[in-house]
Amino acid sequence: MKRLLLAATLAALAIPSFAGSSDQWFGEGLPWYMHPCGLQAFAKYGREDTPAMRRAYDITKRDASQCERLFP
Repeated sequence: MKRLLLAATLAALAIPSFAGSSDQWFGEGLPWYMHPCGLQAFAKYGREDTPAMRRAYDITKRDASQCERLFP
């Protein structure tokens, strides 16, 4: 019974951490709604974890005017 309770508790703790990554850039960055480029850029590029996308992501976090150029 203790093992079942422990397993259920661990499973319940794992669910929120997995579910939270679905709306974050690259699964670990800012949530799409906090990034200046918004949902449209996230939907197209948010899962494309390449060095070029990481660079564009970092640049646009600091300078939102670059969104249209870096995330066409």
